[in-house]
Amino acid sequence: MQVHVYDTHVTTADEKHLHFDVLVDDDNKDKVQQYVLEHLASKEITPKQIKHDRCQFCHSEIANPQVRASIEAKGYYIISLSEH
Repeated sequence: MQVHVYDTHVTTADEKHLHFDVLVDDDNKDKVQQYVLEHLASKEITPKQIKHDRCQFCHSEIANPQVRASIEAKGYYIISLSEH
C-alpha cells in the first residue's frame, strides 16, 4: 500500500508545540485535516485552543503492516515526532 505523509505542526494558545505526521492512502487524502482534529481531540485539544497550525504534504512511501492495518481500520495513522 502506498501512503502519503503530511508533516503537521500545531501550536496551542498556551504555547504547547506538537509535531506529528499523518499518513493516509489515496482514498483519504481529502480527510487529512479531519484526522488532524481527531488526533488533537484525543489529546484533549480543541480547535479553539489552536493558535497556529500547518499541515502539508511531505512525501509518499510504502506502508509497513502496522500503518496499513491502522489505515484500513480508521483511515489514517499518526506518527508522533515531538510534543513540548
